[in-house]
Amino acid sequence: TMDTMSRCWRQRRHDGARATQTRPHRLALALVALIPAHVDCAWTGLLGLTFESDEPVEAKSLHCPTGFITGIRIRYGRTRQEDRDLYDFKLKCQNRWTSWSGLFFKSELEDKTWECPSKMYVTGMEVKRGRREWGDKDTYDFKLQCSGVWQTYLGMKFGGEQEHASTECPAGEGSSGLKVFRGFVDWGDKDLYEFDLNCKSIATSLAAIRGLPDLKMLGLPRNTLLWDGEQLASWLEALGLGQLVPAFQYHNLNGGTVFLLTEDHLRELGFNLVGDRLYFIELLTQLYDDIVQWSASLGVQLATHPVPPLRQLGLSLNPTSWSVKDVCKVLRAVDLGEYVDLFVEHRVQGDVLFNLTEENLKEMGIEKVGDRLLIADIVQTLYEQVTGWQEQQVSKPQMLQLGGA
Repeated sequence: TMDTMSRCWRQRRHDGARATQTRPHRLALALVALIPAHVDCAWTGLLGLTFESDEPVEAKSLHCPTGFITGIRIRYGRTRQEDRDLYDFKLKCQNRWTSWSGLFFKSELEDKTWECPSKMYVTGMEVKRGRREWGDKDTYDFKLQCSGVWQTYLGMKFGGEQEHASTECPAGEGSSGLKVFRGFVDWGDKDLYEFDLNCKSIATSLAAIRGLPDLKMLGLPRNTLLWDGEQLASWLEALGLGQLVPAFQYHNLNGGTVFLLTEDHLRELGFNLVGDRLYFIELLTQLYDDIVQWSASLGVQLATHPVPPLRQLGLSLNPTSWSVKDVCKVLRAVDLGEYVDLFVEHRVQGDVLFNLTEENLKEMGIEKVGDRLLIADIVQTLYEQVTGWQEQQVSKPQMLQLGGA
């Protein structure tokens, strides 16, 4: 229908994202010629950046064969003689990178990567275009939206911002492909780029995976992030993994920390068969996708492990100034007081807190996987709060927090 076609091709833009120049008619014809005859309504439509070309438009597509995009890698090169500004792209699909797009490329100057946080996937993309007439330099920078949360820009070489534009997948969909167009204008040696994002239904994608147990039938809350150890054990039993319940309970794993598990953690927990580990990771991804879709339908923002109220603990809002004693106050506030002596012994204070890794925690003698993941995640959440990782503020009543309201 016309409504469906309109949905497929409408262009989602930020305020002020309209092109500063009128797009030539020859460009529209060129891009239409590059679109497949049978239009896939999963394409969101061109971003709306300024774009024209005196030469045949170069177009490349990248797709994830299964699942969704979880990261992007972009390299930039500039040729001195021709003044060409060249970009090339590759995508991360789940845990595997695609090949480079195949756009003409040489004289690399930088290479940047951005990956979505654990178990998240790309749901949108924003691009800003810069132009410096001196030297005829055309530069671009990029940022991703991961499971509905906008990230920061990659930080590529950039100057003289002209415009920016963005697109997002509809609710309940994730991105599985990217189409890149490159044009060149002789006058001014302009290298111009446009982008189109491919989205597909999360539910349809997950239907192809072995089904999850019915949470309602198991008497489990839909918000899996709030599961305690016993509720997680019930889910494992329903999956036929009851033999692993003792290990999960010993390592203090629950609905919040289970999504942080990697294949190495699963080995530590007794997943000795490769197929079982890969299957379980796929199930975790499916379970996380389900809660993301559910929270989006309610219009709420998922929250990671909440940091204790620092002012109530008498702590500075600048964690890098904390003493070891201050760090231990946070441990006690999140019921991890049993590790206070280890933090004192290893002199973990605020100026090294954000460099603390899970491997460091293991070296210190924290052997329980769930406790290591909880500490690492709280440190990460604290870092995100301090550095303003999340651009959109979510009011407290709207948050689905771990560990209760």
